[in-house]
Amino acid sequence: MPTKKKRVGFIPREDVLKIIDRLSLENNLSNSKIISILVEEALSMRGMFNKKNSILTQINKKNNKDSENFSEASYALRENDKFKINTKVVNHKNPMEGNFLNQANNEDFDLHIYKKFLTFLKFQKMMDEYNN
Repeated sequence: MPTKKKRVGFIPREDVLKIIDRLSLENNLSNSKIISILVEEALSMRGMFNKKNSILTQINKKNNKDSENFSEASYALRENDKFKINTKVVNHKNPMEGNFLNQANNEDFDLHIYKKFLTFLKFQKMMDEYNN
């Protein structure tokens, strides 16, 4: 049965593959699912993907719109020889927009870390009771 998902070939280094195998066994998930989760988390941490909604963030939408506008603007530049194109690679990311997106992802991350910390405190309390 055909699927809408595209297959991506990924052959990790041996040490990375061992980590993926270990995570796969610990979580009872396939290697493919583990890799998908890791990719989503990496994109989320970079502020490029919102895990809650499974949608592209505003940065990616803006980049797509900018690339469409680029082709229209390039025609005007070719017609006018007095303009020169700056070929330096520069990051034109809006810092305010990025901070907002990263803040939302950091809140998810902070909540996750907080839950792990509470679990650790419960474990520590159990160990103290066991030792006494």
